[in-house]
Parts: sequence; C-alpha cells; structure tokens
Amino acid sequence: MQDQGCFCVICAGVRRSRDADTIAAVSKHGWCVLRVPGTVEFAYTIGLWHSYQMPEMVMFGLAGDHMQHWLNAAVDRLREIGWPAASVPFTGVIEGHETMLRPVDESWRDALFGTANRFYRGWSVPVWQLVWPDAAGRWPWNDEATVSSRTRQAFGWLPVSAHPRGSWQLVGTYAGSFPLPAEPDSWSLTTRALLAGETTPTLVAFDEGAFDVLDARGYEADDLCLGYLGHAVERHPSLSALADLPAGEVATLTADGAWQRAPLSTPQRTASTAAWQHGQPTRVTD
Repeated sequence: MQDQGCFCVICAGVRRSRDADTIAAVSKHGWCVLRVPGTVEFAYTIGLWHSYQMPEMVMFGLAGDHMQHWLNAAVDRLREIGWPAASVPFTGVIEGHETMLRPVDESWRDALFGTANRFYRGWSVPVWQLVWPDAAGRWPWNDEATVSSRTRQAFGWLPVSAHPRGSWQLVGTYAGSFPLPAEPDSWSLTTRALLAGETTPTLVAFDEGAFDVLDARGYEADDLCLGYLGHAVERHPSLSALADLPAGEVATLTADGAWQRAPLSTPQRTASTAAWQHGQPTRVTD
C-alpha cells in the first residue's frame, strides 16, 4: 500500500529498468548516494524521504567517492542527532571540520536531480545542501575563504538566476538544454577577447569531446585561454548553429556569414594540442 507521504516508484509499485540499481539499493538499504561526474562532481542521496521522511541531501565540489562516504556519514549522524536547523554547524561528518545544511532552491531541480525526479515520479521532495568549509573553517560565502571552496560548491540555496557567474550557474541555467554536444561547464580553448565580446568566433573545432572557439587570429592569438564553453555560447549565441558539428571537424566563418565545415587538418590539430597544453583557465565573473 502506498504511503500517503511518499509518491516514489517503490510506494507506487512501479519498476523502471533505467533506475533498477537505484530502486534495488533504496529497497535494501533505505537510501543510496548517486555520484554525478562532470567538470566538477557532485553527489546526492535518493531514498531518505521514502524511508525516513528526511530531506534528500546534495554535496558539491569534492572527490565523488569522498562525497558518497560523507553523505552516508551525514545520514547516520542526522538519524542520531535529528535534523538541524538551516545554517547551524554540526560535527561528525568530515573529520576535523564542521558542516552545515541549507535548503536547495527549487530552481535547481531540473538541472541536477533527474534521477531523483524519476524516483519520486516528479513529486518535489525537499533537498538540502551539505556545505563544507575550507581548511581554515571558513564557509564559502566568506570573502576570505579559498577560491576552491567558493567556486567548487554551488550556492544551491540561491535561485539559479541569482547565482554568481561560473560553472554551476551555467549548469543551472541550461538544465540539459545546452545547444552544443558538450556540457556548458566544460573547458574550451578560446581567447579572452572573444569571451569579453571584443571579437567574434570565426573558427570552431570539435575534437576528442572538446571545442576550440577562436576569433580571426586563430591559434596565433596572444590571449589564448581556457574558458567555460557556456560563457562563449552566452556571449555568442550564433555558436548554436554548430550543434551538429561532427567530431574531428572544424567550421570556419565565410565572408557571407555561413559556416564552412571540413576535416580538422594535421597542422590545426597540432596547434590545438599545443595551445591546450599551455592554456590557462580564465573565469568570467561579470
């Protein structure tokens, strides 16, 4: 009989082969922790609401296997001490450090929690973020916290529209609708001038899962850098015309504004490889 407080696939008696492992783990253990790989990893629980009427939890920015361990530790700890109020630090999860929980804004649901959405059949269960501090104990909203702790963690308590610019803002904004065959927070080889809107793309190469988005200077540009692909698309929406660019090809902009495609040449591939090896990441913040 279905629990009136839960509308998940288990309570409804629904079985889906796509999520069979998740359903089996929750049925056996009460919950599971799903690791989601990407440019920056995150992990989240599934089954806490079904089994304990507890919010699901998500954690960002550390090694995936470590986050799985810490989320499991958090479940055990919170079943022991009870669910804390938002932003109240507690111990017992990461050795030597406090953690805290903050409720995740609903606007992140489609971008981050697809498997949980299927498990709960579209029903909006609460999700809280397990936030970690830097080595000195500073929380990521502290201006003195390390850049890593501030940028690797999504500020999930903020709406996507209010999130600081960066990889997580791109993930939340595009929510699976990115026009190119890569993730919006994946690195691309580009130029600072192009990201600033001072130049426009005239050469786009796609090879080994990565994009080169360059202006008329090509691989000879003196401001080559690695930037998030999503920021290039935000600045230059015309790049969406290359959604079907095959791997191993390059598109160049012709005088009449059309993209001409051709196989990536050996000199282009050599230049690209060298540029990637020396390119420095740059982040758009305004």
